Amino acid sequence: MGGARRGRRLGGIVAAVFAGLLVLAMADGAQAQTAAGGAEIKQMTGRVEVLRKGQNEWAPATTGAKLVDGDQIRAHAGASAELGLPDGSTLFLAENSRLAMTKVEFDEATKSRTGAFHLVVGKVRALVSRAAIELLRSRQSNFVISTPTAVAAARGTHYEVTYDAAQKATRVAVLPDPRFPEAAEADHDNAYAFNQKAGERF
Repeated sequence: MGGARRGRRLGGIVAAVFAGLLVLAMADGAQAQTAAGGAEIKQMTGRVEVLRKGQNEWAPATTGAKLVDGDQIRAHAGASAELGLPDGSTLFLAENSRLAMTKVEFDEATKSRTGAFHLVVGKVRALVSRAAIELLRSRQSNFVISTPTAVAAARGTHYEVTYDAAQKATRVAVLPDPRFPEAAEADHDNAYAFNQKAGERF
């Protein structure tokens, strides 16, 4: 009888430990699912380099390389790079530009996403996916590009951010969407740009 009680007690402990491991595994899986972000270098021209988080030396970039939170990418004179994001959005880095990945996350389960980037100098163009824009409107997504003097949050699908380090000035331009020529033609008159220098407000 005592053996039966000990057996049941041991069985309960084993079940509890197994349940705990299962919860931990599920939590780890959910975290990995949410963290399945990062930007991928789709294509590039010229001299493009990457600075990994915690590193001090820039290294040549390669097509297909992933950039995660804390990584930076720069394009020298005559160079450019195209970055693909997990939600289908695309970033185009122009020559003489440097961009840092602040936070890139995509949750496969909820489809919520976060894209935060910091433009140190130069110009970057963002072609934000339609799905991301819908989530932005429902506050399930966040897509921003900051500079040393400003933060530009996506409100349209196609916009460009430029930062002039010498003038300490940020310029943001909302552009027609090239994926929809008819709409782009109609929206051409609605495209606009504005500038901000250090100390000024939008």
